[in-house]
Amino acid sequence: MAASQLKIVTSSSSSGRVAKGLVGASKPLAGLSSLLTPPESPIASRTSHQQQQQTRAKSTRIAMGRHLCVSEPVPWHEVKAAIDREDVEPLGRSVEMQTRYQEHAARVKAEYGSVADYLTQHALADFIGRGLSADEDANFMFRINDFPYSLGDGVEHWVLWSHRQLTPGFALPEAAVRVIEAKFGRKAECRYFVNPVAKQSVPQLSHAHVFVKREASAELPL
Repeated sequence: MAASQLKIVTSSSSSGRVAKGLVGASKPLAGLSSLLTPPESPIASRTSHQQQQQTRAKSTRIAMGRHLCVSEPVPWHEVKAAIDREDVEPLGRSVEMQTRYQEHAARVKAEYGSVADYLTQHALADFIGRGLSADEDANFMFRINDFPYSLGDGVEHWVLWSHRQLTPGFALPEAAVRVIEAKFGRKAECRYFVNPVAKQSVPQLSHAHVFVKREASAELPL
């Protein structure tokens, strides 16, 4: 990835090497640090304090049962910062979207018994039916999130479903990163994570959350 930074870490998992964190993040220019305001500068201190106040003001959390919703859409730079520091607490649905999701889940459970059964029999039926493939790329499938997190303009929230068990955290197998790049292109910026099992809405079906910010001129089919 000539213009991108992709950090590879080694895992003992059967899925092989995993790629951590990000796709499409440009490297900082050499020597740029000499042009920045020193961290001990009063200007830097005031700016940092102002940024923290603005972040706190914009990231009010609203409890809905065991879920925490956000009061304002989270802009892309904050999405990236949160995932890069391995903290997804600032991310979540709006109250309206969470309400819609819970109503949908209740209808699905009444008709199918569980959300997992609904996905297996309906939304993911073809993918589940194919089973595990020797072609690693075929073991993943994208779906746009029907009930996305509240995000800034131009930020897309996708779900990457996997026949392979994905480890909770901020690293994905190389095959998963490869299909993300193939789907969105290397010029798009992407971040991803796998929720802890206790926070997964459908723990029976392994999946990752993928967030994408593409170039304004790029057009991608859903």
